[in-house]
Amino acid sequence: MRILTLFFTLLSTAALAEPLRVITDIPPVYSLVTQVMGERGTATVLLGPDAVPHQFQLRPSQSRDIASADLLIWISPDLTPWLARAKEGIAADVPSLVLFAGEGRDGAQTLDPHIWLDPAQSARMVQDIAERLSVLDPEGRANYAANAAEALSGLVDTQTRIAAQLAGVADQPFVVGHDGYSHFVTAFGLNQVGSLSDLNDNPASAKQVSNLARLAADGGIACVFPEVGESDKLAAVIVDQGAALGAALDPIGVTLELGVDLHANLLRQLANDLETCLSP
Repeated sequence: MRILTLFFTLLSTAALAEPLRVITDIPPVYSLVTQVMGERGTATVLLGPDAVPHQFQLRPSQSRDIASADLLIWISPDLTPWLARAKEGIAADVPSLVLFAGEGRDGAQTLDPHIWLDPAQSARMVQDIAERLSVLDPEGRANYAANAAEALSGLVDTQTRIAAQLAGVADQPFVVGHDGYSHFVTAFGLNQVGSLSDLNDNPASAKQVSNLARLAADGGIACVFPEVGESDKLAAVIVDQGAALGAALDPIGVTLELGVDLHANLLRQLANDLETCLSP
């Protein structure tokens, strides 16, 4: 009897000690999760290189991974509506941490879900991730707290460096290919004056493009930045009127090496691309 009791006790302990299996939606979330989780679990990211978050389709193997996960950590249905549908269907019983509440006041306004582009909001994400992991794995609470503290320190350093880097070009007007940079623009006091598609990737109207072209002709646009994986035809219209063509921006990090450093590298690359074109 004592042997059986010991056996089941050890079996229960072993089950509790199994690494957490966490599914993440996009590379920057994966990066923050792996920083906080350390070696107490494994994280998987759904969107790989060259994937488009709004138009992605799950593979059968990814659907199985979601259904068997311990936790799903993602930005919101505003960014990945296909994941919302999967959550309601194949993963209804899987615990979920949604990092962004997408509706504005009274549900009347859809806000920009690209919150990982703001180091301050990324810090809140880190804290939320650490708390949720601690609920699932109380024995790892100290580990998650220590890792989160280190991640938060890194975010402060990244924000300080980028703020100093972009201070000299903060007043330079620019246009982006996709209207998903408001958090970065606000965080660093930049001067975005337009975009060539909206939050849902709907292209700007002919009138909007014409207005931007006129603004560029009057010297009111220093640079236009297309986006990785998107057409630059509309950007060419602005460039033809005198704006400089900047690098194709990568707000999701699909061109970067996946890992714990991806989030910081994404912000630094974005700052470098902007500074390169906007510098007098």
